[in-house]
Amino acid sequence: MPGFQFARQLAREFKRPDYFNMLRSMSVTELDHWYEYYREHPLESELQQWQLAHIAAGSFGGKPADYLPQPHKPKTVQQQIAIWQSMA
Repeated sequence: MPGFQFARQLAREFKRPDYFNMLRSMSVTELDHWYEYYREHPLESELQQWQLAHIAAGSFGGKPADYLPQPHKPKTVQQQIAIWQSMA
């Protein structure tokens, strides 16, 4: 089952700023079908990132994967507490 990140990407693909309303307007089955479809056919933004990564790798060297955005790793609770304490 897809998560909210996929729902936001799908809303951007459909040019809908209100992904919660988009989710309310479709069934779980429909969302799952879209998820399966986009697993085989990447979203437009993902295609653009890959194209730019290939251009950068051809121009500056390295692998295209070196130029793709890295997924955000959430901070642990201890890291968040340390950040808040450093701001006090």
